[in-house]
Amino acid sequence: MSTKFTPIHIDTAPKVIAQQIKERILSGDLKTAERLPTEDELAALFNVSRHTIREGLKRLAAQNLIEARRGAAGGNFVKVPTWNNIQEDLTTSLTVAASMNELTFHQLLECRLQLGLMCIPLAAANRPSEDIKALRAEVAFQLLDDVSDIDFCASDVKFHSIIARCTQNPVISATVSGVIGGLEPIANLMLFRFREKSNIARLHERLVNHIESGDSSGAAGCLVEEVEYLRQSHTSAKKWRDEQQKD
Repeated sequence: MSTKFTPIHIDTAPKVIAQQIKERILSGDLKTAERLPTEDELAALFNVSRHTIREGLKRLAAQNLIEARRGAAGGNFVKVPTWNNIQEDLTTSLTVAASMNELTFHQLLECRLQLGLMCIPLAAANRPSEDIKALRAEVAFQLLDDVSDIDFCASDVKFHSIIARCTQNPVISATVSGVIGGLEPIANLMLFRFREKSNIARLHERLVNHIESGDSSGAAGCLVEEVEYLRQSHTSAKKWRDEQQKD
């Protein structure tokens, strides 16, 4: 193997090992689907133990840069993160950030509105028939009388992710879906007692109608209306919590 690695100090070993291999992947020295040297070979190259090598490889696997394969022809192989990997990583990071109160509700709504407004022109221009059908299916589900708050939240996330998919741009779709997946459940958890599911479902229904007809302006107006409704619901929720604390 022509790729060279630099021996390192043991105290920073796993991090530096992962970084060196990552740099080789990003530079193209290590190609997609190329098999890495064995753990023993890497240990010799880096002058560390196999345990240290495993810790470094775990870091790369967590970044979706390598994958382990079993069997006689197995080992650790270079991989390219999929759009689903990127979306899931973003969702996980934002879920943690939102859960630890690193975002205000205003920031959450602002983000949702601006991302949605970015998607709508492309979604209305492209509007794939299968995605329009999927959007209508989500609206029909949301309008059911017995839909639970948890299921409604999941459908809400899926609905806005499908709009992002309508753009037919994988970068936009993965980014927006990842953000929505990370932030929307937190918003729903805060508001489910103070917003009417049917109001949101009807707004979604109008939004789909506008997208299907290619009316990006009308769709954008529905999104602005939805975000404003959520903002008012948050005000009601905050007022209720303040009154509860007084009691």
